[in-house]
Amino acid sequence: MSGAAVRALQRLALASLTLGVLAACGGGGSPKPGPDTVFTDANAWSGAAPSDAEVVSADEFRQRVGSGELAVISSATLEAQRAAREQQFQTDRSFLQGVTDPSPTLKSLLQEAAGASAFEGDRPVKRPDGQTVVLFGLGSQLREVAETERRAQSVANALDDYRLSYSLLAPDLAAQLPAPDTLQGAPLAEVQAALESLEALLGAHPTALKAARLEPGGGLGPQAIAPGNGTDNNGPCTPTNYVKRYWFPLKNFVSPVKNQASRGTCWAFTAIGALESRERVQNDNPADLSEQFLVNKVKQDWDANDYSDGYWSERALDTAADKGQAMPPEGSWTYNGATSRPSVKDGDSGSYANTCSGYTGTCSDTAHESRRVCSTFIFTVCSYVRVTFGGPGVASSKTVQVWKSGNAFDLARLRQYLSSGHVLMASFPVYKGFMDDVTNNGVVSNYKTTKLDDKGKEVDGSYGGHAVQIVGFLSNADLTSFGTTPNIGGGGYFIIKNSWGCNAGDAGYYYVPADYVSQRFTSLSVLNFDTRRSDAWTREQATPGGSEAPSIEIRSPSVLADLRVEKDLTSAFKITHAVAKSVTLTVTSDRDGTVYTGPWSTDSSALFGSTLKYSFGSVGTRTLTLVARYGTRQASATMTVTVVNTAPTISLAFSGDPHQSEDYPIVAQIVDPNEADVTRLCTNTTWSVDAPDTLSATSGCAVKVKFGATGSRQVRVSTRDSEGQTASRTLTLNVLPPSVNPYPRVVSSGVYARDFNANLRLCYDRTVGSGATIDLREKGCRQTVVLPEPQRYSAQVQVENPSGEALKYDWTLYVTDNAGERPLYVTRGSASAEFPLYPYKNAVEVTNNCRITVTVNAPDPTRSKTLTVWTGRCTYYSTYIG
Repeated sequence: MSGAAVRALQRLALASLTLGVLAACGGGGSPKPGPDTVFTDANAWSGAAPSDAEVVSADEFRQRVGSGELAVISSATLEAQRAAREQQFQTDRSFLQGVTDPSPTLKSLLQEAAGASAFEGDRPVKRPDGQTVVLFGLGSQLREVAETERRAQSVANALDDYRLSYSLLAPDLAAQLPAPDTLQGAPLAEVQAALESLEALLGAHPTALKAARLEPGGGLGPQAIAPGNGTDNNGPCTPTNYVKRYWFPLKNFVSPVKNQASRGTCWAFTAIGALESRERVQNDNPADLSEQFLVNKVKQDWDANDYSDGYWSERALDTAADKGQAMPPEGSWTYNGATSRPSVKDGDSGSYANTCSGYTGTCSDTAHESRRVCSTFIFTVCSYVRVTFGGPGVASSKTVQVWKSGNAFDLARLRQYLSSGHVLMASFPVYKGFMDDVTNNGVVSNYKTTKLDDKGKEVDGSYGGHAVQIVGFLSNADLTSFGTTPNIGGGGYFIIKNSWGCNAGDAGYYYVPADYVSQRFTSLSVLNFDTRRSDAWTREQATPGGSEAPSIEIRSPSVLADLRVEKDLTSAFKITHAVAKSVTLTVTSDRDGTVYTGPWSTDSSALFGSTLKYSFGSVGTRTLTLVARYGTRQASATMTVTVVNTAPTISLAFSGDPHQSEDYPIVAQIVDPNEADVTRLCTNTTWSVDAPDTLSATSGCAVKVKFGATGSRQVRVSTRDSEGQTASRTLTLNVLPPSVNPYPRVVSSGVYARDFNANLRLCYDRTVGSGATIDLREKGCRQTVVLPEPQRYSAQVQVENPSGEALKYDWTLYVTDNAGERPLYVTRGSASAEFPLYPYKNAVEVTNNCRITVTVNAPDPTRSKTLTVWTGRCTYYSTYIG
């Protein structure tokens, strides 16, 4: 069949799937997509759905497209996206070539773009430590710089800049300048003149700008990240240079250093970081927001682009504010670093291969990573689920561009923003000085506009574009007054918070000279929010540091803990300080040595405070000594912890009365908080019966008893833990005479893993022993790609049924969590003797004790059989998102 014929059939299949929905939405004649509907590339998946897709019926697919839940995209639309990128590239380049008096940064960019024939979105670059980072390519850089140039000519943006700076002035200084409302309708030159006057006024009153101070005690405390399946960080990061040694106004009001990993999403980290900082400054809210969600909204809904990561922070934030889109917390959709993606420039599906490898959350091999759904009608057609979030969440703010390359560098006004709680969002080309020459002290000192080529030779040009947050400023006077001699060209250091993780710069922070920023950076912007500030911000700015000693309150002088069980001691004490948000805490045990050492949060309003969890390795009482330090002052206190070894407990699972000469299954469920390894407890479990009764095994957690006599009979079981603590149970049963009809009879049961046998080159079911831990998210072996990918684990029961009766199976998976044992999910009336085990929901991984039961229902209920098939531990999802 020709390619044209294949495509014609694909169009027919797609039209058949979507026609009913589109007609119901008001379409007539040929199916026509609405403004928010795109169609999927059927050719990419003709024959079978991708392995990562959810496969649904044609009716369900049609219904979900009609409801707007699924966003579909065709090869024609993907080609249109590519063509639009190319056209935008040519338009941006032509526009920038026409800029009069271009800045040195723009000249360098145009020189690099002169030889480029096509759009380039993002490019992977190796750091000196071997880690790959993804930077903006020429197309993304030209797009951002073109918008920067246009915004610099906007009277509205200049007036927003003046109005925001004016609002941050003390009343006596503001009275010396024209009020912003008097400039409404004024030309750009008049607004720029007012900005110059404001800059001069700040320069003449340097006390209006907060200076840095030496940080008593030093150090940034590790800031907790909300849990999730992915991660947007590899921290907590611990700087050792200026961020540790100096206090600056925003120091305790920035979110932790994060890691964009193998994606070109620095713009999202910069945007989200700015919102997180605003929340700390205005609301004392230590928000940790989802970069993954913002990338998804931009790349799927607001500026659709399946195969390019590049964007810019200001546009994303402005769009979110215009649409009223709140940002959810990180735990709602955790970040996927896509570390298995190929190290190639983006632009097509191949550059996004393996995006989802190792990531357990919602994902697809695209820039937006929405979940894929497929259906088959003649050909397989796929689409992407739209991700929505209606709150409550954190609202976005509009942005104001406060500087671009080539304009006057108003250092005093930029410092005013930082002193007043506004981080600066910065864009710039990455040269050798930022990429290769920065050691772990984080200082940038090489101003050259060069890079290393693939042979290690230094050549002209940049590695690509990047976006970061500027969170502080250290003037030369600040540094010199505290005994530091700055080795820079002038102006002081801007403190940059990067998104390349803890191993870049000074644990994620960089110190960039002010004149480097003025010469090499492209643009600076801020969030436009009002002058309201939290009490925490006001206190911090009034008394940065402080000279008082911390205070330790022991709330539980004596604590009871279980052997080898992690004990949370956090609630047993409280540490406070008059002004400090963090102190240094050391906790030592007279029997265990150092239990904890590091920063400790004293901020009672923090959403994620410090925690002290510890597993004690021996029984007995020990004394814990707590020493809290801030600067040169310290406080100490003691408390006792008594560690006990709790004996195991045994409960027995069985069903109905046994019959003589018939196997009767009994399962021992053993609970011991001190023994994490259930397999070891099962190994140490023994059984005994009286003659003429017999056992299928004398050890283990599951046995079958064959009773040789009727009447009252006993089964005895005992176990012991690693320290010799024992438990025992005696079960007394009334054994009935042999059944007239003993069938159905359970011959065997258990949990099996669907694995691949390399020698036989086929899939087979491998027995999983009792007490093992199984991951219900895993997929199993399939003999051919035509078949859907099965779950790896399933419970199975083999039944002897000589008369071929119609049997039904009731399956239940039980889990035991803090609330006790409960059914996780149930299948009733199944005709199958196999029970596939799936992960329940799709977010927040948990692992708990679990067991699986089955009832084999015979036509005569008195002959039905119930038994526990397997016991162990299960890893699954506890929450649903999407």
